[in-house]
Amino acid sequence: MRLDEQLRRWDDDTFAALANRGLLRRAGKDLEAATPVVTAESDAELAVDFAGHRQRFDSRGPAQATCSCPTSGVCQHILAVALWLQKSCNVLASAEVEGTPPAAEPAPTDPDARAQLHAALLGFTPAELAKHAGKSGYRWAWQFVQDLDRERGVRLARGRNIIIGFVRPRVDFHYPGGGLDGLIADAEVGDAAKYRVAAVLAYQRAHGVEIAPPEVTATAGSAALDLGQDHALPETGAHARRDSRTRLRASVHKLLGECVELGLSHLSPAIAERFVTQAVWAQGAEYHRLARSLRRLADHVELLLARAGSADEHRLFEEAALVHALVHALGAAETRGTAPIHLVGRARNRYETMDDLDLLGLGALPWRAASGYVGLTLLFWSPSAKAFLSCTDARPEGQRGFDPVVRYRESGPWHGLATPEQASGRRVRLSDPQASDLGRLSVSDKTNATVEPMAPADFIAQLELADDWSALAQARAFTRRSLLAEPEPLRDWVVLSPAACGMPRFDATRQLLSWPLLDVNNAVLECEIAYSTLSHPAIERLIAMTPEAFVAGTLVVARLRDGGGLVAEPLSLVRAEGKLAVDALYFDAAPLQGLIAKSLGKWRKFTAGAQTQVMPITRADALPPALDALCVFLQRQAERGLGGAVLPAMRAQLETHARRLGDAGLAGFAVDASVSPAEQVLRAHYLQLQMARLLGADGTNEEVAT
Repeated sequence: MRLDEQLRRWDDDTFAALANRGLLRRAGKDLEAATPVVTAESDAELAVDFAGHRQRFDSRGPAQATCSCPTSGVCQHILAVALWLQKSCNVLASAEVEGTPPAAEPAPTDPDARAQLHAALLGFTPAELAKHAGKSGYRWAWQFVQDLDRERGVRLARGRNIIIGFVRPRVDFHYPGGGLDGLIADAEVGDAAKYRVAAVLAYQRAHGVEIAPPEVTATAGSAALDLGQDHALPETGAHARRDSRTRLRASVHKLLGECVELGLSHLSPAIAERFVTQAVWAQGAEYHRLARSLRRLADHVELLLARAGSADEHRLFEEAALVHALVHALGAAETRGTAPIHLVGRARNRYETMDDLDLLGLGALPWRAASGYVGLTLLFWSPSAKAFLSCTDARPEGQRGFDPVVRYRESGPWHGLATPEQASGRRVRLSDPQASDLGRLSVSDKTNATVEPMAPADFIAQLELADDWSALAQARAFTRRSLLAEPEPLRDWVVLSPAACGMPRFDATRQLLSWPLLDVNNAVLECEIAYSTLSHPAIERLIAMTPEAFVAGTLVVARLRDGGGLVAEPLSLVRAEGKLAVDALYFDAAPLQGLIAKSLGKWRKFTAGAQTQVMPITRADALPPALDALCVFLQRQAERGLGGAVLPAMRAQLETHARRLGDAGLAGFAVDASVSPAEQVLRAHYLQLQMARLLGADGTNEEVAT
């Protein structure tokens, strides 16, 4: 592609992605003070003198241009000359058409030019891509694309050029032509070559091209000492790791079967120790998600042995069924030669430096985890990315000097932000922010924050609101169809726009506040907050939020969860009146605080059994009878175990349940005589949980991170 043809496809966003907008403005000013002079021109190269330096361009375009000035990379001289050449190209193109005035700005790309760019992206071969990024880079890019959500993981757009955008990391590649080097990222990414290859592969897959898998190479590793299946040391080399993973999956499969055969009510401390050992093994085999799941199983077994109130055989059964399914999914992935990141998991959060971010502060949540940590999480909305982001500061509980409530009014977490409280209801501009793939912001010393006040109306105008609970439930169910999908906690947050509210009530038995919110269709979504010392202020605030006290137009920032239907956990209120848009429920003082505190005991007493006079939102709270009956049957079998005398009756009953489910239109529960009874129970329970998820009535325990 000729240089002049390529330059017609460049726009301000592409130039800004190549450098930055500040450098682009300086280049424009330099161009006003001096005019470039072409000193040499050939089919291979164009040389230009400008501002005392020489710039050289070839067919690859400005991205690969060089300048004799001491600045490394793209400088303002290259940008200035590129702008001048672009304008000259358009003047010449306009002059070729008689009677057409010279064009001051690049004309929009015509369909033929877009077709050329499209064909160029589809025409890149695996060999070319592997040569650009190396075999390891191509392997990484191929797996990166395999892990992308087909519907939301990549964004494609067309203007003067083609834009390929990734959600994680948040980066857009502009392609005006010029080979693979012509893919220009608008944010810094490590090893840009492999991300360019990933962008091309993602574009090809989005247009129906079957992308070629990387070459599989196996390197033999040194033999490791074998101390038995449950104590195998991780070996080196790809082949050795595959062997270790295979033995690990068999070991986990065996232990889960033993737990069901023995009965979840009859487990011993040795079972917990074996789960811990397998968790260590899984970490060494780089099965990070499996390692976390096994640690959770070990913790739950210990809670059962200690007769802790939070222990629950049914919950343990669900976790065991999910781990059983995860092991089978990992085995199938290994057979295909792939390792999806949502199945393998991540060892730790990786934070990548991003372009400057404009965020809206939506409040903060103090929390206490079962693992013994306490923390404070700040929630933000990014209008440009249309996504929620968070920043968390956490410490082990009891650590001196750390209190999440006090932390809300202490300095940080970034330079320029006086306190986390200052972010609520304001615009926070972050320079050099670092974010993980899941949208968590790093508390980095390199990040600086600028806080700007906003009028409440302007603040609200940039939010995405949900005012139809049924549509909200459908959208959530669509994005959470698979139980083995990677948990994405930040996607659980929403900004609700209720039309009205019902009477709040406090259940003294469950120690739970319920506050019904009505949508435009008069359906109800229950907001719930469990009582604790940290949630006490929020409960006091909401206990006074009666229908008479509710102000029309009030928004509710909440986290959605599934608990016999869709439930919301409020974080803050957003109002169009007042100095600040956001009212942080867990921290901001309530009006008439003393009066409300005195009356809280009365509210608990008199509203515990009160019913709101509204129609509840349509939920699938009750499973189909056949599916519900199967769930109860499986739970009983798993609790008491699968003794020899029980097996014949168990198989017969399982076949009866499978026939009833088939008659109800729910297939897939047929009994497989080739697998063990324990595996049949685990497999059937996973299928039951998955069916419940698809029907929108699941209560499964997911991996949740704040």
